[in-house]
Order: sequence, then C-alpha cells, then structure tokens
Amino acid sequence: MPRLRLPLLLLLPITLTTLWLLFPSSPPPLPPPLQPPPCGAAFSDATAGRWVPTPEPAPPPLYSSSCPFHRNAWNCLRNNHPPVAALSWAPSRCGGAAVPRIDAAAFLSAARGRRIGFVGDSLSENLVVALLCTLRSADDGARKWKRRGAWRGGYFPRDDVVVAYHRAVLLAKYTWQPVENPKELHKDGKRGTYRVDVDIPADDWVNVTRFYDVLIFNTGHWWGLDKFPKETPLVFYRGGKPIEPPLDMHDGLKEVLQSMASYIEREVPSKTLKLWRTQSPRHFYGGEWDHNGSCVFDRLLQEHEVWRSEQRSKASEFSNSGSSDWHTYPATQPDLHERVPS
Repeated sequence: MPRLRLPLLLLLPITLTTLWLLFPSSPPPLPPPLQPPPCGAAFSDATAGRWVPTPEPAPPPLYSSSCPFHRNAWNCLRNNHPPVAALSWAPSRCGGAAVPRIDAAAFLSAARGRRIGFVGDSLSENLVVALLCTLRSADDGARKWKRRGAWRGGYFPRDDVVVAYHRAVLLAKYTWQPVENPKELHKDGKRGTYRVDVDIPADDWVNVTRFYDVLIFNTGHWWGLDKFPKETPLVFYRGGKPIEPPLDMHDGLKEVLQSMASYIEREVPSKTLKLWRTQSPRHFYGGEWDHNGSCVFDRLLQEHEVWRSEQRSKASEFSNSGSSDWHTYPATQPDLHERVPS
C-alpha cells in the first residue's frame, strides 16, 4: 500500500500544540520593586525624625567669614561667636543615618534655570543667608540680587539660579495708625494701632507669586506681645472694615493663615512647589534674644527645656487648607535670630 503523507501544513499546528504542552510558557518577569528615595529626599523625612550629634570630627564650615551675603552683625565667624553644637537631622525611616550634608554644586545643578523664593520673617532670612553663602562656594560668579522687591538675594550665573528673600513678617499687609487725638493717648496708654488686613498680602510679595518656581513661607516669630504690646496692638480688618467682634492675636493669626493660604492657592500656579516652614522652638537662657539671652549649647536640649510656641501647631493649618499642593517642613535650624549658622 502506498504510504500516507500528510501535508506539512497540517503537521505544524500539531507540533506547536505538543511543544506548548511539554514546555508551558513562563509568566512575564515582574517589574523590579520601586527603590525608596535616598535619605532626606522623601517629604516625610523633614517631619519624622530627630536631631543627633554630628559624628566627630565635626566637618569644617560650609563657607567663610568673607561671604558677601552676610550682614556684618550676623556674621558668626567674623565676630568670633562660639559655635553651637554640631547636630545632624536623622529621619526616622533612615535607620539612624543622618541626612547627607548639602552638596552646593549638585544643588545648583538640580535647580538649574529655576527661581527659589522665601517669604516671611527673619528666621527665613537666616536660612536664606546660610543657603546663599553655601551655594556661593560652588559658583565664584555669584552676585547679589535684589529685584522684584526682594529684601536680599543672590544670582548664580553658572546654573542660572535665583535665591531670594522677601520680608513679610505677618504675611498679611499691616500699617501703622497713630492716635489722631493726643488727648486719647493718656486714656488707655495706646500710642496707636497696627492695622492688619487679613485678606491682603504684604506689598513685599504680592507681585511675585508667578515669578518663583519654589516658594517657602513662614510666620510666627512676630505674633507675640513682645513685638506688639498693648500700647501698639494689632487690629484686624477684612474687606476694608474692622472685624467685629475684635480678634485677639491668636485668632488674628488663624485668620491671616487661612486667608493667605486661600490667596496662594488662587494666585500661585499649581506647578509651583509650595512649602510651609513651621516655627522653631525657643530655647534661650539668661534672657530673651535681644536682652542678653544666649542659645549656645554644646548638647541637645531635653523636651522639658524647650518652650514651644503655640503658634507652631496653629501655623500648621496654613498647609492643611485642603490642598494637596502644600508641603510642611520643620524649622530645621536653631532659632538663631541674631546669627546665621555655619
């Protein structure tokens, strides 16, 4: 009998089916797990952690006493102020490791072409001066920059970076209103009042909301009777009229924070990174910062040794205004009002 020959075309599906049964296909490989960001790069790293002593030997200062961005009265190195304790920030998720020291050249490279603005009181100014002096170590061509109403700032031409500070101690606009009738001065001792328009930003920063790529806000240091005593109190206005019943300073701060947060959400582009810097603890001994007080410690303070301003918790409402665009980070330098850390 003649041998039967099946067409090759009919054998092909049979062969493929047999191979599939004998060698089942393996599942596609799983994607590699996401690597956690480096220590200090996650937003939670700024709020969850603790201060630890910097390992010995302590690193040298990031900049010298000749930095041109210093104000002479605040230049610790030039004025031979004793150094504060060398501390490093250790985020909780880093297993005891501290945030690496800033790399000025890498910072400028990462910020290339961007503009970074700080708005607030002198605690922000301290941070700006320290940052300017540090970044200058990586760009000898750095020069002062005081445009757009900036109180102080710097331009770094190598990477086309601007870092500037706008002084707005209350964030909201406030103006001095003296007593018009001199006879009224003797009745209650008031020399006048400071009108605070809770819904109007201070002139120093109202026109820069679209200029910066990063904006860091703070307030709190001026919200106390040491700045505005009963002889010159704050009076709060909204819509051009006094708020009734009148607000005390604590409630006035709350109104300002809520109003400024709403204004920023409306006027600052969503692509702008917005940060809120909380109020640092007060830790002077022997007097206040302007009355012979000192904050030079060679050790970490214990919790019971620190007086924490109530404004610190209230100020967090600024960043919890219902927007996911806000990020909060603590005042991660000591409250050195009269000096800039090195």
